[in-house]
Amino acid sequence: MEIDNPELTLSRQFEKVNAILEKHDRNASHLISILQEIQADYRYLPEEILTYVATALGVSPAYVYGVATFYAQFSLKPKGKLYSMS
Repeated sequence: MEIDNPELTLSRQFEKVNAILEKHDRNASHLISILQEIQADYRYLPEEILTYVATALGVSPAYVYGVATFYAQFSLKPKGKLYSMS
């Protein structure tokens, strides 16, 4: 029986982000691509992940947040899945 552990869930969440960061060599110049991949996985950009990405890339959270809010393609709020009613 698996017990729901919020810390374990958070750890798994950051494992996905770490894989994306590693794929981009933790290079801040790849920030837009990194955010695109994170959003593809989560369907939005969670605030705690933006802060984590900033720390991992050695840039300020304000910089990452600024990029995320500048481009219309990024969403800071969860989006639902679309279903067809056919």
